Amino acid sequence: MMRRIAILTAALVAPSITAACDGREGPRAARSAPIERDWAHIEQRDTLVLLATYNSTSYFLYRGQPMGLEYETVQAFAKDNGLELRTVLVRNRDEMFERLRAGEGDVLAGRVVPVRDERERIAFTAPLYRSAAAIVQQAAPLAQAGLPSGVDSILRARQPVRVRAKEIATIDQLQGERVHVAQGTAPQARLIELNDQLTGDVHVVAVEAPVADEALIRRVARGEIALTATHEDLARLTSARFENISVQPTVGDSFPVVLAVRENSPQLLERLNAWIGENEQKIGELYQKYFVDRRGYRERIESEYLTSETGRLSPFDALLRQAAAQLGWDWRLLASQAYQESRFDPRAQSWAGAQGLLQLMPATARENGVRDPFDPQQNVAGSIRFTRYLQEYWADKIPDPEQRLRFVLASYNTGVGHVEDARRLTAKNGGRDTVWSDVAYWLLQKSRRPVYTDPVVRYGFSRGLEPVTYVSAVMDRFAHYREFVRPGADPAGAAPEG
Repeated sequence: MMRRIAILTAALVAPSITAACDGREGPRAARSAPIERDWAHIEQRDTLVLLATYNSTSYFLYRGQPMGLEYETVQAFAKDNGLELRTVLVRNRDEMFERLRAGEGDVLAGRVVPVRDERERIAFTAPLYRSAAAIVQQAAPLAQAGLPSGVDSILRARQPVRVRAKEIATIDQLQGERVHVAQGTAPQARLIELNDQLTGDVHVVAVEAPVADEALIRRVARGEIALTATHEDLARLTSARFENISVQPTVGDSFPVVLAVRENSPQLLERLNAWIGENEQKIGELYQKYFVDRRGYRERIESEYLTSETGRLSPFDALLRQAAAQLGWDWRLLASQAYQESRFDPRAQSWAGAQGLLQLMPATARENGVRDPFDPQQNVAGSIRFTRYLQEYWADKIPDPEQRLRFVLASYNTGVGHVEDARRLTAKNGGRDTVWSDVAYWLLQKSRRPVYTDPVVRYGFSRGLEPVTYVSAVMDRFAHYREFVRPGADPAGAAPEG
């Protein structure tokens, strides 16, 4: 009773905060039967769908590229099994298991810890790595702490909470303290277990989604709250950003961080577990990259192009917005194309001679009025003129706008002639010459002599893998950009807090 009263009191003090009494990953909602889908269905559609929660180590965008330990792990698994990977961002952590069971994805990732109450309806893989719950507190008053000057300079203006003369060093010293923790997480469960062991209560203040562990650490550094509990490795990594925090003590035993699948997907689970067992070194290297490399973490977190926090993709966002409007495109699509062409480098040059932000060939640049292909304004303007020509070319030939877009992108990469060759081959062999997937197959075959010497082929040999991969990569990255970046002019606030 004492613990329950303490939790309710905390909830009354902060109306946006609620208490969790069972430590579960999500609310007790009405439970429906899971969709019937396993490995055979995934192989049939050639695509693995990943449901991923946003955070600074699992799944995020940095300088236009999707990154994260769990994201790269599942991406490597999909590649090794000959599958495309499609990623869906889960913004509400409370719904993640239900969305998995509903069939919105095949695999769930994002610092998932096995939950006892969910084992009958969710299957968990072998561990990717292990962590522990740790307390995060201020190590010194903000006025004396060394804080980074960039993205967190605003912290200096905050009024800190009262800082103890002596830090909490043991779990016994947590008695009577208020600890904020993300709702439905392993650290919350560890604190509730701790209350069963101590004479006095720890006042557990459970903060509802979408507030993430990183946001609570930031609030401790700002002095808005005194204590939080989170994954120890995350907390120690984040201390590279906030030099005024201390990470101690740990609470309870370590716990595994895993991937999740539906309980009726045993073949997928078996394949994931086998792959994890065979790729321990690869996963270990990813752990080093995302949890041990503090310099890399600090570079990402202080960058204005950590899209997940700033909503910005590149220095050329405004230019790409204006240009995309001339084509009737979502600007994030043009941004994805620019990344694919040059990694947002306006001085980029390809082995074939293409130049600039959108990699115009010299002849194409001249034909479209570009004098200096390395000037971003000129390069983008020339690219828009060329793309508008491609749109007009395919307008009557490909009636479906979604299909037409893929023909435009392929033609931008390899030229209209090779794409038309592939269409003729498609029609000759009984395929649908207005459907990109059918035409892409024959474009891939144009690197084979019996195909590129066929009488219907007018433009000869083509490295068809390049344009087919190009279209897939641009569209896949566009899907990531749509998850993290708002379509409007204001780039700020693109992702959940944290």
